[in-house]
Amino acid sequence: MKKAKLLIADDDVTITMNLEDLLNKNGYTVVGPVHSSDDAYNLARKEKPDLAFLDIKMPGKMDGIELAETLLTEFNIPCIFVSGYDDCAIIERAKRVKPLSFLLKPFADRQVLVETQIALFKVNAIRERQFFNREEFPIEIPKRYAGLTPTELRVAALVRKGKTSKEVAEVMDIRITTVQWHRRNIRKKLNLVNKSENLTMNLLL
Repeated sequence: MKKAKLLIADDDVTITMNLEDLLNKNGYTVVGPVHSSDDAYNLARKEKPDLAFLDIKMPGKMDGIELAETLLTEFNIPCIFVSGYDDCAIIERAKRVKPLSFLLKPFADRQVLVETQIALFKVNAIRERQFFNREEFPIEIPKRYAGLTPTELRVAALVRKGKTSKEVAEVMDIRITTVQWHRRNIRKKLNLVNKSENLTMNLLL
């Protein structure tokens, strides 16, 4: 399965080196690190990371908060703020761009890993909602689908479009056996016990 791609942008070289080493060791793909908002913007535009670690105050045309807003607006890339400042005014301003977390320096390795896992879980949930809002599945989920998990809903959305299990696996970057397992769960939850009942046709109803 594809590793999550994480951008690091902070003008504190020691912080970036430690963060890069920690994330690499725990199986993430690190983009950067970079030390200015200009470089962070250019790298984000090129690499399209899943999540960005951004210092609030760094050199460049934008500070970290402005950069976070730009990355979210232009590239749909959310962030975790990394900062040595706990000033209330700064935090209030930072909250307006809806960061997924806020790490106050100095931070423990365990804290970084937990916050990263939680942030990526939120990213996946956001991506699911955005997926459905593109009308690949009804925006208002009918009650009959209420029991499906977010992953099952995404599989259902792709099946609804006529994609095969192999195509669904390629789109979602998962094994075909995992897709088949989800399809069985969907059929069970939709009470499609008769094998002659076509899943695609039922999802179109």
